[in-house]
Amino acid sequence: MTHEHCESDVTRRRLLALSGVGTLASLAGCSGLLPGEGERTVAADALADAVADDPPTVPETLPVEIEASFVDEQRSTAESDLAAVPAPFDREEIPNGVIRARLNDTHESATDSIGRIDEAETPYDRRGRANSARVDAHQVRAAWRAIAADLTLSSLAAEASAIEDAIDEVVGRWSYIGDDPVRAVVVHEEIETEIKAARNWVSAEHRQAPRDGGTALDVADLAEDHERARTSVAVASYVFDRFRTSLDATAEQRSRFGAARAELRERIRGRMGSLPAEDVDNPTALVDRDVDETTGVRALASLGSEARYRADDALEADDGPTLASNIIGAADALVYTRAFNTLRERIDGGDDVAVESVADVAQLRADATDAVEQARTADRGELLVRAMLPWYANEIRWTDDQFERESGSVSLDSVSFDAIDYVVAAATCRAIAPVSADVATTLRDP
Repeated sequence: MTHEHCESDVTRRRLLALSGVGTLASLAGCSGLLPGEGERTVAADALADAVADDPPTVPETLPVEIEASFVDEQRSTAESDLAAVPAPFDREEIPNGVIRARLNDTHESATDSIGRIDEAETPYDRRGRANSARVDAHQVRAAWRAIAADLTLSSLAAEASAIEDAIDEVVGRWSYIGDDPVRAVVVHEEIETEIKAARNWVSAEHRQAPRDGGTALDVADLAEDHERARTSVAVASYVFDRFRTSLDATAEQRSRFGAARAELRERIRGRMGSLPAEDVDNPTALVDRDVDETTGVRALASLGSEARYRADDALEADDGPTLASNIIGAADALVYTRAFNTLRERIDGGDDVAVESVADVAQLRADATDAVEQARTADRGELLVRAMLPWYANEIRWTDDQFERESGSVSLDSVSFDAIDYVVAAATCRAIAPVSADVATTLRDP
């Protein structure tokens, strides 16, 4: 449940949607018009006005109380590292301009994150900002130590075993306990994610060996990886301890999770027949009537591709402790599958979901924001809704930002392409409540 996850999903979907643009648009260029026709445009100012209202804010949360003291610990660690360096650095301290610029930028990022911790809407977000500050500050301090003292890559590499021991210690005392399987699956998914992240960050597999023993920036990069691993260990340990102390009973949920995962996977297999291949060459072939390649049709291809990708991923063999993550991933796949089928029925029923004007953009955005508000009122599976809704709802804000950056006159075809994400957000946000209710029932029924 991370911001990075959401951003990577949006990037992936934009690429898939772009690759699915049909032959006519490819021949005619970005406008989607035949040669010789004038390109239709809209005024960027009108677009900006259409998205001027603040979109729904759906911050990430966790059904565990995160104390202010834990956030303060991460903040204090960051502030201590920043206090140990004479930043911002000048030419005398760091003659190399590339290194100096990188470290000053990272120092500024850490300082900014510290300043914005208390502005976050939820303890979950405050914890995230504090952790980001801690990682950035540690990078700067490590690089400065490499320049001014004797910190080396080899001495940093020796820390890895201690971090791995800390991960093993958390895993050794962690178990799938809980008094409500729905709340438990959301919490344990967070713990699994942090444990996996810690192992990935401490692993050397993703790094390229530096030349000539490494520079201060190589030291900073390795220190960043290790600090990310340490913060993930700290979060996993803290969340489990807080969760455990909040329970009225500590029933083991492993068998229930395993049964739910198996049932959800069967459900996914049974619905994959309705999904297209991951790469959609001709979006209009997905519907049973003649229709142009509208925003809605392109969004349908995007949803279908994402549903197939997520379904395949949800059915992959497991590696490590992933029971809770598998269940949340299956729910995500089912959201996209339901969203795809619902949008296809809508287009088959006669709604082209086309963008011919700024008013159409405003209507698609209003539909998406309404879908978010409806999802928030879900009274079944609400913990799953709260866990996943930010993934889908935040696309509204990112699409708003895209339109607000435009200037002058903007191609209507470009506008209709960017508006895909409003349609996707509306479809997924409307799907999340019924899917979450079904998954919650699957988890709770013995």
